Amino acid sequence: MSSNPILTIQEGYGKSRDYPMEKNLTVIGRGNECDIIINKSDVSRRHAELRRSGDTFLLKDLHSANGTFINNSPVNEPCPVKHMDVIQIGSSMIVFNDPDNMVRIQAGAQDGDGEEISSIALLRNVITLLEENIGKVFKGKPDVIRNVIVCLFADGHVLVEDMPGVGKSVLAQALAKSIQANYKRIQFTPDMMPSDITGMSVFDEGKNEFRFVPGPIFGNIILADEINRTTPRTQSSLLECMSESVITIDGRQHVLPKPFFVIATQNPDDYHGTYPLPEPQLDRFMVKLSIGYPAAESEKEILASQAESHPLNRISYVIKSNDVLRCHALVRKVHISEKIKDYIVAVANATRNHPALVGGCSPRASLALMRVSQSLAAYYGRDYVIPGDVRGMAEPVLAHRLRLKLRSQGEWKSVRAVLESILESIPMDNEDKGV
Repeated sequence: MSSNPILTIQEGYGKSRDYPMEKNLTVIGRGNECDIIINKSDVSRRHAELRRSGDTFLLKDLHSANGTFINNSPVNEPCPVKHMDVIQIGSSMIVFNDPDNMVRIQAGAQDGDGEEISSIALLRNVITLLEENIGKVFKGKPDVIRNVIVCLFADGHVLVEDMPGVGKSVLAQALAKSIQANYKRIQFTPDMMPSDITGMSVFDEGKNEFRFVPGPIFGNIILADEINRTTPRTQSSLLECMSESVITIDGRQHVLPKPFFVIATQNPDDYHGTYPLPEPQLDRFMVKLSIGYPAAESEKEILASQAESHPLNRISYVIKSNDVLRCHALVRKVHISEKIKDYIVAVANATRNHPALVGGCSPRASLALMRVSQSLAAYYGRDYVIPGDVRGMAEPVLAHRLRLKLRSQGEWKSVRAVLESILESIPMDNEDKGV
């Protein structure tokens, strides 16, 4: 190797430094004994290490409190690092620069001999705590609560579309209050600019330099309220945030904190003053939900619970943000067989070839359906996915990504009806045995 790789460490907003990888072992953490010291409260004393193994560098998490991520994926066992991979430690982003080795064979990557998915008990405990806490505020819709939690643990984002006043914002606030994390609410209006969300660089006269002032998107749980009330230009500012968990301002990337979960609300498109979300923006939402009106008994419960004060004022957090990160890692370990993958691909292909639909599902949609199916299986306490998981989440994952052709709207009531027809037409062998 003609030169050593360099770690570019971005600790604050607009501040970075380089560290040449001259040693075979580099420890990163808050402690003074570490090779790279990041003095932040969200960094553990010994957080992670980079170890040279021949011509490869392996990244290992040292049982840190907030986890270590590489390219937005949690590091559960030693993981090979390649040129331009992005390592996230707390709120700091580290870019691995190794231009002399642009492509590496990922030799020595392990398939997971460590902690087994038996830790599903931890995940079930977290789910129970969340469901009970949110249920104290958001009454009568356990299936909606379930789908939001499933999307959260699948590391996606959720869009809630419904009439005003049915509890969209209350659901998001109850979730945010149930997690000890940084909660930000963005109320979208037609006069908002992208910088009102992402932040901007301002000139510091005292230091004679520009510094980045972060916007409200720098949080863990983001409530994007009435997202379709703002213009498409401002809506598009969320694209990079939601797909890559970073923001590029003035050519510099700024990492978003982990976990990062956007729960957006919107009114139906036929309401006054709305700008329908473009297809690329809709595609960034893993799940789209509708709440609907509550049953009479549930509505009576809502009236009783808010007679004196709002129940939001009476709940507190029941889990911490790092519990969510652990659940992300557990969900990704849920086994999904080749037959289930074939089933997901068959459903996606059927949408692409259906005469009533404009286009079809993209590979991103197939991946989202797989992730949500894994999360739903974990929700029910299983370490494997069954066809029922895929079918149960197909409509909330796929429907908002599809459109009916104009000439087919007389034959088909909705995209949901087309999806139901597709799922019925693709049988799955041995379904009752839990393939």
